[in-house]
Amino acid sequence: MIHTSLVCQGCSGTLYAVSIRGAGAALPTWEVDHDHSPASCPLRPLLPLEGTAAHIRELSDADHVLTRPA
Repeated sequence: MIHTSLVCQGCSGTLYAVSIRGAGAALPTWEVDHDHSPASCPLRPLLPLEGTAAHIRELSDADHVLTRPA
C-alpha cells in the first residue's frame, strides 16, 4: 500500500510511505522518506523511517518528522 499527503516538518517537502504486510505478519512493515532528498532538510538524518507498526504515526521518530494531519 502506498500512502500520500505526508509532509516533512523539517523542510516542508513531500514524503512517501510504503507499507508491506508479509504472509502471516500481524503488522505491516513501513518505509517513509522524501520523494526527492533535499540536502538542506535538517531531519534528513532521521530518514528513512522504517519499522513495523500498526499505523505510520507509531514509527520511531514519526512525531519529529511528520507534520500533523490537517
